[in-house]
Amino acid sequence: MKVVIKDITLRGLELFECVEAGLIGLSAEDLQCLSPLTIKAKISRVENTILVHTQIQGRYSFLCARCLEAGESDLSQEFNFDYAIEKRLESIDLGEDIRQEIILSSPPKILCSDDCKGICPRCAVNLNKENCTCKK
Repeated sequence: MKVVIKDITLRGLELFECVEAGLIGLSAEDLQCLSPLTIKAKISRVENTILVHTQIQGRYSFLCARCLEAGESDLSQEFNFDYAIEKRLESIDLGEDIRQEIILSSPPKILCSDDCKGICPRCAVNLNKENCTCKK
């Protein structure tokens, strides 16, 4: 998602794109996207700095870290970036920064619900669906 610096007017620049996750470098190992990502960006120039406010939306699938059940969730995040304008810089690519922020803002363990009971370590029963018969 490249932005040409000379296209940024005094009023700024607004972008709206729907992109496949792979186009910004997100792999299935990073995030299992079920839909294209909707990216809205408001770009302004303040002296020798480019300021970018982005809104990202999409849908992804996951395996619950406790019960291993498949689930889906919406992705809705906002990020701010700033770039110093250098003399030879003609454009900036937002894709890699967006990819990194999505990965860094993702929780290390995604749960199907906050009260997920997980699976029994002895008999592997999903405790959200049935009671365990193991002796404790």
